[in-house]
Amino acid sequence: MPSLKTLLLIIVPAATALAATTSISTDQPIVNFSTSTFTADGHREWLLRASQALPTADQIRVTELTLSIFPGNADGEKVETMILSPSAIVLPEAGIVTGASTIRVINDDFEATGLDWRYNHKERRITIARKVHVVFQYELKEFLK
Repeated sequence: MPSLKTLLLIIVPAATALAATTSISTDQPIVNFSTSTFTADGHREWLLRASQALPTADQIRVTELTLSIFPGNADGEKVETMILSPSAIVLPEAGIVTGASTIRVINDDFEATGLDWRYNHKERRITIARKVHVVFQYELKEFLK
């Protein structure tokens, strides 16, 4: 059986060589990406999930976006609006998410779809530029009376 000293003489150079060849690259996407933002009081504002994310200095390119928007108050984990899109660009500092592909917006009051969209979290505004389709979830009492 080799001595501890012999094992260390074998393991340490191998570990050093491995560490020297290991590198972190920013050109490979992060798989199963997830990030949240919170208010100053610690309440969740949004939860962004994506199957893949490729961050750069000022933006994150994501695929299979699921953006859950919360009220940002004591109601905490109640999702107000959900945004789904196959691809998007997130500008975290500005609080903006944008995409040229399709979007699906789900809310208690309506559901909307379209193309070429932008979500501004500070204004809590979603803009859809093309092929917009909105279905309102309201009961129209005595509408045809």
